[in-house]
Amino acid sequence: MHCLFKLMALALAVLPLVSADLHAQGTQPHCSVANISLPDALTGDSHGLTNLTALIPPANVSIVQVTIGFGAQNYTCTQGKYVNVGAVAQVFDISCIQNLPSISAGLSLAINELESVAGEGLLNFITMLAKMGGFKLADHYFDTSSGALAPVFNFQISGGGFAIGKKLQDIPDPVNPIKNVDWLQLTAVQGDAAKFLVREQTVGGQPPASCAVENETLQVPYAAKYWFFG
Repeated sequence: MHCLFKLMALALAVLPLVSADLHAQGTQPHCSVANISLPDALTGDSHGLTNLTALIPPANVSIVQVTIGFGAQNYTCTQGKYVNVGAVAQVFDISCIQNLPSISAGLSLAINELESVAGEGLLNFITMLAKMGGFKLADHYFDTSSGALAPVFNFQISGGGFAIGKKLQDIPDPVNPIKNVDWLQLTAVQGDAAKFLVREQTVGGQPPASCAVENETLQVPYAAKYWFFG
């Protein structure tokens, strides 16, 4: 409950700043992202993580957006184990917040503290607050039209294109890999919304170690930061 109040306070503090910077939805942030650095974020979060160089895209691309996603990882029980069959999430632009050190630090702490609050209700609450700020950027889901399970980031809601990703790097969450889904580096194989994507600072999303009912489905709430590079 303490975490919930902290998140509410943070959201109320952030929304006026977001509303001031983001007058309308769009695929480009309404602030400069020139001083935002993924390496700095990886070494300066609330856990003091060492630089995870495998996640950093090539030097010839630059940050386009910093975002946060809320949703659920989807699983099916197959031969006693939960197998990932994709995810569904809503992605919100936090580029202008990321530029503000005090807000960014508070947001990082709030994401991490989601571990102490269970249930989809909290994620729905945060999503509602984000919608109030008017900065939903994209929908995230998976597609199988290519014959393989592929992550899609669809920017239609903000007037943009899309990106279909392919995993390049997969690193266990360095904080709590039993509970939190992996950190990823993706390259875009289709679409013009991004060239590379990075998922980090994940919370939740991991299923139980085993299952008993074949073909049983399971949704596990999660949150993560997504970085888009173009």
